[in-house]
Amino acid sequence: MSVSELNDNSLLSYRQAYSATLKSFLLRLISRHSVEAAVLSGRYQASGGMAQRTASVMIKAMVMLALVVASIVLTPAHAAGNAKVGQRILMIEMAPALCSIYPSRAKMRQCLEGYSLTVAGLDLGYGDRCGRGGSADLTPLQLRVVNKVMPDATVRDQAWRRYGACSPLRSSFYFRQIVTHASELKLPRELNTGNSYTVSKARFLSQLIRLNPGMTAAGVDLICQDAKRRQSVLTEIHICYQGNNFGSCPAVVDNCGSNFIISGGK
Repeated sequence: MSVSELNDNSLLSYRQAYSATLKSFLLRLISRHSVEAAVLSGRYQASGGMAQRTASVMIKAMVMLALVVASIVLTPAHAAGNAKVGQRILMIEMAPALCSIYPSRAKMRQCLEGYSLTVAGLDLGYGDRCGRGGSADLTPLQLRVVNKVMPDATVRDQAWRRYGACSPLRSSFYFRQIVTHASELKLPRELNTGNSYTVSKARFLSQLIRLNPGMTAAGVDLICQDAKRRQSVLTEIHICYQGNNFGSCPAVVDNCGSNFIISGGK
């Protein structure tokens, strides 16, 4: 699978940069208020001890207020940076097979334009019951890149609502993760030639593992459906990750049998 990579700035890097900028601002704010309070204190010195004590209390209150604001705003970003990244599942669809099996897909862009592979989504493990949703908010530049692996708008929105909206990621970061995983993954050439093949499951997995150092058979789930004459046709490949590294799949379908067909649409 070959796609142009986006600049891969992680959510952690984004938040750390944001936090550093905000911290700098708050420190300047504290300094400014301290100076102003000191001036105020000087003005009140001539008025006696009570006025001077009042100014001192005001200085402390200003500094404490700024520190409280800093702790409230910065703590979530720090906590998010220390959070353990969970399991991820990249779901890849074999477009020619699914376009052939399901006539209702005939007008989808991947079917009309002859895509060999598309991404159906990236499951981050947060579930889909958080009550949030809506359409993904992508810039025109990012949309052009995402289109190379997820050309159908309905599929993109479904993936975001089901897998991304409940996560801490904004939609731009969620789809950046998809593009990064898809662009780094190496797949056997039989998936992208436009021809149909009958392949051995053992051989296919061996190729996949050899092309992707760190991957194991436990981190791949091959999903097939019966086509004409009850032949088993590969329709989906799920690649499992632990954070950004290959991992083991938490649950598998693995129903392709010892041999299956890769449909190239010809």
